[in-house]
Amino acid sequence: MKKFAVKFLSDTSFSDLKQAPEEGNAENAFRAAHTLKEICLNLGFDGLYKASYELTEKLRGRVIEGPDELFSEVEKQYNKTIDALSGIE
Repeated sequence: MKKFAVKFLSDTSFSDLKQAPEEGNAENAFRAAHTLKEICLNLGFDGLYKASYELTEKLRGRVIEGPDELFSEVEKQYNKTIDALSGIE
């Protein structure tokens, strides 16, 4: 489990998720949020899973405008997860 958890540190889903709205690309935002959600589900990162699940559902309609608070919560949970993983690396 540790091996896969540490590999999460190099996953690009979060950076892809941050970049997509800047480019106005709703499809890529949805894909990145969905990928992040699934990875977190598999690794048991519950806080980040919940936040990314909510964002994925909001982006399912491929509309980027509006979910700023959801993006912020994903970023907050992502940073908490990364901080925790950095301690075990």
